[in-house]
Amino acid sequence: MLEQSILFPSLPSVSLIEVLIVFLIACGAYFILFNNFEKHVSAQRRIIKLFIVIGVLSIIGILFSRYAFWGMIALMTVGQVYLHGVYFPKHGINGLTAEPYDKYLETIERMKGKKS
Repeated sequence: MLEQSILFPSLPSVSLIEVLIVFLIACGAYFILFNNFEKHVSAQRRIIKLFIVIGVLSIIGILFSRYAFWGMIALMTVGQVYLHGVYFPKHGINGLTAEPYDKYLETIERMKGKKS
């Protein structure tokens, strides 16, 4: 990859190793740790979603810098911790197992703006 970011040449760009590390961690979290939350989505769609997220993060890292790359990951992590640790339990859903699953599906449909 590039040595410096494109839009801010004084800042370092994200490296391929960093992107691969994030990809491996994301695969583990997405397909092993939080598998219960996405079992209603096909595996093909989940894989495409993962590659899109990693691709967008990589583009941010190349354009803006490795700091923006890791900053976006930190923001996403804070969002997930809030969602699974605060929002879901507040709505009667276990943040680690997505139980009761019917209530979880209703909640995410409401979050997406769909009436059920």
